Amino acid sequence: MQVQTSTSSRLGLIRSETDRLYGDLVALRRDLHAHPEIGHEEYRTTQLVVDTLARAGLHAEVLRTGTGAVCDILPDGVGPDDLVGLRADLDALPIQDGKNVPYRSVTDGVCHACGHDVHTSVVLGAGLVLARLREEGQLRRGVRLIFQPAEETSPGGAVDAIACGVLDGLSEVYALHCDPRTDVGQIALRVGPITSAVDQVTVTVTGSGGHTSRPHLTADLVGALGALATETQLLLSRRVDPRSGLSMMWGRIHAGSVANAIPQVGVIEGTLRALDENGWRTAQRLIPELVSQIVQPFGVGVEVSVTAGVPPAVNHELGVARLTAAAGGVLGPHGVTVTEQSLGGEDFAWMLRQVPGAMARLGVRPVGQPAAADIHQPTFDVDEECIRVGVAALAAVSSRPAESAAE
Repeated sequence: MQVQTSTSSRLGLIRSETDRLYGDLVALRRDLHAHPEIGHEEYRTTQLVVDTLARAGLHAEVLRTGTGAVCDILPDGVGPDDLVGLRADLDALPIQDGKNVPYRSVTDGVCHACGHDVHTSVVLGAGLVLARLREEGQLRRGVRLIFQPAEETSPGGAVDAIACGVLDGLSEVYALHCDPRTDVGQIALRVGPITSAVDQVTVTVTGSGGHTSRPHLTADLVGALGALATETQLLLSRRVDPRSGLSMMWGRIHAGSVANAIPQVGVIEGTLRALDENGWRTAQRLIPELVSQIVQPFGVGVEVSVTAGVPPAVNHELGVARLTAAAGGVLGPHGVTVTEQSLGGEDFAWMLRQVPGAMARLGVRPVGQPAAADIHQPTFDVDEECIRVGVAALAAVSSRPAESAAE
């Protein structure tokens, strides 16, 4: 009975404190949304995080990379080991904000089109709630808030954050990611891979150039690019196990400046994605070979670059169980649902490789709305009620007693 009473009191305090902070967190999110910064340039964002935590009596240290921060919340008598980690990402995307809202981005060509402003506000809010729990003697474990820079880069700012020691002493780590396919009021989870492996592929082809009236005297560079655009995915699909869910999609192609001149240089860029690591690694090895074979008949030179991207983010079974139980306790029985694996990439994968835990989808779609603008689109926005949901879920799982897998 005492354990049940303690749990009920803790969850009740989480709910009431989240409600109390909600208006301030919405204002904070709108401030971040209006002032986005791209990866490794999140100086204002980092300072805002540090200052907000300082006003609550919490000390955050800026990562030695120059942006990003880490903050430990330790109850009396608890050391910096066996910690629960909560991770947020700070950076925005080089995309023009297409919304007509008061908090529209004031930075030309940059906006929070992926919801990292929400992630930052949620983890900040969870930290403020946890600080109150500590004051009331209801925080039994140490918690580390991780504000990571440059998630949208490759292989991701998580690699730099890990090198700064943000995972030292952690026994669990959790994160949320905005999901316009899930209704606000819910988080969505799955055991195993929740995202996919992602690399960027760049192919540069070269030739002597020439007049389009005499193609036999030069190399058909544009033809080579066209062949790459249409044949690469087909050939990969015949060489990699189809159960890997491989996807090679081109997003940019450029060559030449006039209609009657065969150019000397052309570039095609895209992304390689796979549902599992074996298919990903196989495709990484195959792409340079296949590209060379495709362009060989055109007589062009070729250079292939496959970046070191991110592996799938793999949720641990115990981490999913703990987040499900904790979030269900504070959100109610309908607050947790299931999700499918995405072909999107997420550098939180690097953290889950070293520390068990889970990433959940945070519902941001207004209830009753059949569709919402997808992430990475200029018009992406959220139902800000998601902030209340995310704060409560993360505060609940990180304040759960260490020996308890469920509430």
